[in-house]
Amino acid sequence: METQRRFLIATSHVAVALSLISANANASEAVKKKEQLPSPSAGAVTPPAAMPPLAPAPLGVFGADMPPAGKLILSVIPQFVGRSTSLEGTRAVSSQEIVATTPWYFDPRQKLRGVPQSALQAVQTVQLAYGVTKDISIVVATGMTEKNLNFLTFKGLSGITPLGMSYTGTDSISDTTASAIWRVYQDPVNRIQINFGVSFPTGSNHNTFTLLQPNGTYATTRAFYAMQIGTGTFDAMPGVVYAGQLDKWSWGLSYRGRFPLADNPEGYRWGDLHEFNGWGGYSWLPGLTTTFRVAGSLEGQIRGFDWNIAGKAQAANPNFYGGQRVELFGGASINGKLVGYENVLLAVEAGAPVYQNLNGPQLSKAWQAGMALRWKI
Repeated sequence: METQRRFLIATSHVAVALSLISANANASEAVKKKEQLPSPSAGAVTPPAAMPPLAPAPLGVFGADMPPAGKLILSVIPQFVGRSTSLEGTRAVSSQEIVATTPWYFDPRQKLRGVPQSALQAVQTVQLAYGVTKDISIVVATGMTEKNLNFLTFKGLSGITPLGMSYTGTDSISDTTASAIWRVYQDPVNRIQINFGVSFPTGSNHNTFTLLQPNGTYATTRAFYAMQIGTGTFDAMPGVVYAGQLDKWSWGLSYRGRFPLADNPEGYRWGDLHEFNGWGGYSWLPGLTTTFRVAGSLEGQIRGFDWNIAGKAQAANPNFYGGQRVELFGGASINGKLVGYENVLLAVEAGAPVYQNLNGPQLSKAWQAGMALRWKI
């Protein structure tokens, strides 16, 4: 009995000791687990900061603004360009000097008998942009173009006596373009995007107009190259954009080219075109951004010629096209959310050249203005 009593006492002591050891071990494990749990203030993992909303680029820059993934943006874009004053290089030349000294393209022994005085171009573009992913979008654009010309005819086969004015014009569907834009890099400040497009010859390049002739009659002929609406060619249109943004400031650089791939059925193609842009912007408040843009362009002469564009005028000479130009533009983008229409954006821009060196004599560019009304669908 004594042995059993001692065994029971020993067993009870062992049980108490094991329970104390177990309790102590459980407490230590709980402390360790508590230490490993993240602190709400110090050890919690926070998600990466979201990209700030991108300030819109100027209206005249292609390939900088992209719709969100799965969103369609419909844009209606009217633009107007005015031309006046003939330049030969950088020098202004009078109509009298042109008809007295400039040979006819098809027979250099004869002089020109008519000079364009001014021209107005109005383009109404409809554009669809769709975000395929957050980094890839496609853009398709077409529209209508109208060109009006004021033309001075001189009397007879020679001399500088004015005969009268013609007020004429052409209109047609514009060439259609389709482009893809790919954002290849982006961080919270900078982004780089490349684009490639193709222009399709949906516009007419055999428009006609009616002009007063040197003998006092009127004749309807094929309009000058500059009065045609379409190029008649398939053109490659590559481009690249760098854009940056920090707080309320935004800026960027862009390039876009246009390269005809072959002569059109009439036997010519427009010169290669290179367009460069540099801009800065400031967002006064969310939804209101103003921009300043410097644009430069370099365009070659027309290659080949159309036998049906044979008038004795500078605009009928394919060599009197292209040149160099630098322009300054100011603009603004206004988001409709400022007045309760969040899915609408209005963009405006206008400017004028500060330098032109043209293959001429050629009508120079005087001004340009445009706007865009965009709906996000």
